[in-house]
Amino acid sequence: MTQIRKTLVILILLVPLSGFAQVDHQLWLDYNVNVPVNTHFSYGGDIGFRGFVSNIDWNQIYLRPQVRYRFNSTFMLAGGIASFNTFNNVDENVNEFRINEDFNIRWPDFGVLSLIYRLRFEHRFFYYPTLPNNSKTRVRYLAGFETQDFRLGEGKRPFYFQGMWEGFKTIGNENAYEIYINQVRLKIIFAHRLSNKIRYELHYIAQKSRQFSEEGLETTQNIIRVRLFHRISEK
Repeated sequence: MTQIRKTLVILILLVPLSGFAQVDHQLWLDYNVNVPVNTHFSYGGDIGFRGFVSNIDWNQIYLRPQVRYRFNSTFMLAGGIASFNTFNNVDENVNEFRINEDFNIRWPDFGVLSLIYRLRFEHRFFYYPTLPNNSKTRVRYLAGFETQDFRLGEGKRPFYFQGMWEGFKTIGNENAYEIYINQVRLKIIFAHRLSNKIRYELHYIAQKSRQFSEEGLETTQNIIRVRLFHRISEK
């Protein structure tokens, strides 16, 4: 727990507190489970909560089941569905349903670190209490790196770092109403392996978005995200 507290303090100190006209600070919590069936196929997903700490009264809970097929150490395909439920006092609540397809590449591997890429297609359907329902398709492209595992002492559990840039682009129905329309996301990640089956990640995310429409007010979200990963073996 001491290591977790120290890392959280470091990440919080990285958060820029000024320099943007419109800034929102958020905390995201996430639990992710993965169940390998064999060396290629696995299933699982995650459940999470966003906006627990926020400048505006905004909260979101989500559930994202997923399946993955890993061809080898370089290529992996994934697909899933998701339900996002957003509650706020400044605008409409919204229930969102998603279907996504992922194409993942990890290459090349330089030993000390490897490069990672992901192309994701998301088909999104929005349901509002009073506004017209709508839908849109979004493309997400991620590029980044992951270091090898490090240890600070004899018997210490290994840790590693990741850095990622992700861009978002809506294709079709660009004027469909949405509370936050993501544009770009930058992530710095510290990950710690507690065992062969459990690890946690601490993220600092700087995210730029538009509010309500593609031409809406540009905002920046400074986000601390805590993710717990649990690998469960099938009996």
